[in-house]
Amino acid sequence: MSTSDFLTDVGVMGARIKAHDWSTSSLGPIDTWPQPLRIMLDTLLASKFPGYIAWGPELISFYNDAYLPMLGEKHDALGKPLREVWPEIWDEILPIAEGALRGVASYLEDLPYTLLRNGYPEQTWFTFSYSPIRIEDGKVGGVFCIIQETTKRVQTEQRLQFLVDLGNRLRTLSNPRDAMAAAAEMLGRHLAASRAGYVEMGATGETMSVDSDWTDGVTPTFAGRYRIEDFGSPIHEELAAGQTVRLDDALTDSRTAQKDVAEAFIANGKRASLIVPIIKAGVLAATLYIHQTEPRQWRDDEVALAQEVAERTWEAAARMRAEKALKEGQERFRQFAEHSATVLWIHDLDTGQLEYLSPAYEAIWGEPAEVALSNPDHWIETLHPDDRALASKFRERVQRGEDFTQEYHIVRPDGGVRWIRDSFFPIRDEHGRIRRAGGIAQDITQHDGSIVYVVDGSDTSRKEICLLLQGVGYEVKVFASAQRFLEVAPMLVPGCVVLNVRTPEAGALTIPREFKARRLSLPVIVIGEAYGNVDFGVQAMKAGAVDFLDTPYGPEQLLDSVASALAAIHKSAESDQIGQRFKAQIAGLSGREREVLDGLLAGGTNKTIARDLDISPRTVEAHRARIMERLGARSLPELVQIAVAAGLQRSASGSGGSPH
Repeated sequence: MSTSDFLTDVGVMGARIKAHDWSTSSLGPIDTWPQPLRIMLDTLLASKFPGYIAWGPELISFYNDAYLPMLGEKHDALGKPLREVWPEIWDEILPIAEGALRGVASYLEDLPYTLLRNGYPEQTWFTFSYSPIRIEDGKVGGVFCIIQETTKRVQTEQRLQFLVDLGNRLRTLSNPRDAMAAAAEMLGRHLAASRAGYVEMGATGETMSVDSDWTDGVTPTFAGRYRIEDFGSPIHEELAAGQTVRLDDALTDSRTAQKDVAEAFIANGKRASLIVPIIKAGVLAATLYIHQTEPRQWRDDEVALAQEVAERTWEAAARMRAEKALKEGQERFRQFAEHSATVLWIHDLDTGQLEYLSPAYEAIWGEPAEVALSNPDHWIETLHPDDRALASKFRERVQRGEDFTQEYHIVRPDGGVRWIRDSFFPIRDEHGRIRRAGGIAQDITQHDGSIVYVVDGSDTSRKEICLLLQGVGYEVKVFASAQRFLEVAPMLVPGCVVLNVRTPEAGALTIPREFKARRLSLPVIVIGEAYGNVDFGVQAMKAGAVDFLDTPYGPEQLLDSVASALAAIHKSAESDQIGQRFKAQIAGLSGREREVLDGLLAGGTNKTIARDLDISPRTVEAHRARIMERLGARSLPELVQIAVAAGLQRSASGSGGSPH
């Protein structure tokens, strides 16, 4: 190959080799290089796969464009002996290179190396082959290496295996603190850290404590109680906001650069830190920390792994606490269930059978518990058709380990509809497997009448109204738009609606109009600026509002209006409850007593009823007396009132015979 044909159209490195001053090197000028070197260089530079050549006794470095990313900051390695390019791993690669110089080729997979190619220690993995390059006399003139970095693949495999091992380890534990300690130890060892553990925040938010942690045997434990302010408010603010903190060096990081803060970090073995927040109910509950006594640049995959470990372990610990409490309190649970107004139930996920139903089932569902216990499909059959599809998925959600709350409607045998709020949770066996589902079903059809729904598009006035109502003990739920409120209105428990429309513009009275059209029974109080326009208040009342308050209004006016609306709800609820009680009492009458009652409601006398039923008037009189006694009626008119309250109607015929 002529000099003019050599190093043409071979990329960035070809141009750099051609421009390099080789006259002072042991190789000499390019036109003196041996033909085998020229041929191999031409092959190397034309390849799109990373590779390099180490030539001569000094193993002088050549490499192609694809190899450049592997060098990192060592981009000036061209022409340097391999020993100077990779001094940090020279002892590891020298035997391989020497073998190739002796004519022995090699292929090695996923070899680990700690490189300093980007200014900090970096764990890497490579797969490569070393081949000897022979010159004219048959001797080996250099080494040809094809190389592939496998760091990301190896790290991914290790991460997945670590998570599998962590899951297996956690499944063998039942104590939450043991679970957190095991996770900290495994993560600390996996990341080759100095220390790892969990911090729990104090109730006041001013202190934090560490019960125990894992260390490398050299670094002292971080266990103890600390003031949060001693470790820098910027870091705590990030954690409280749910952000993971990556601190590569406490001495240079702006968040800890203050002398006293940096000194506190270093004194506690935290020159570098990775801190993952655990937020529960919007509050910083704990953190998972990984500490390093020396500076360390945390990789993205290390951060992601720490975040996953923190979440998995905290969830596992929470489950363990719940399972332990459930196991220890099983007898207390049953005692409570026997006297609870809510339905407590246990469901076998394998057989589909209900194993337990508390006595409240009969009162809420209106049927004996044995009906549901004997038929696996019966519970679904009691659901309102609109709710069956959603509620029937509870099994698969519980089997995934979810704790959740579901609201649905049931249709009782008597035709009554009840609104149920059911809390579902998994119950695990001694091996940690989810075998059963547990739940607490609450009848939320009736309410104590103290809830107020505030619909107001203005943050300022909405807050003012809420503070006023909450200040006197009302439970308040807020909605920023009428549209959002109307979407959920049919599912809300009874309460009063305070609608602040401010101005009588188009669509302002949508809520009371929709309620009127849909026959929704929530009373609506409208607040608005009428500007002396009486028609606005009239429009509101015609639309269906129970009251209208012109702004500005006094706090007492709103409170009086709300109290009046809720009192009406309470009275209606009491009437419904009385009716349900009378209905249950009537359902307990014998067949003959019910026939006599029907005759009385139809206006029949003892004689006409006796004739219709083919019994004696004396027998009718005896049944009538028992009916009056069982229903608590002191007179026939009072008996009729009780029957009407229970949903029965008196016949208009005024004569004996069957009621209409």
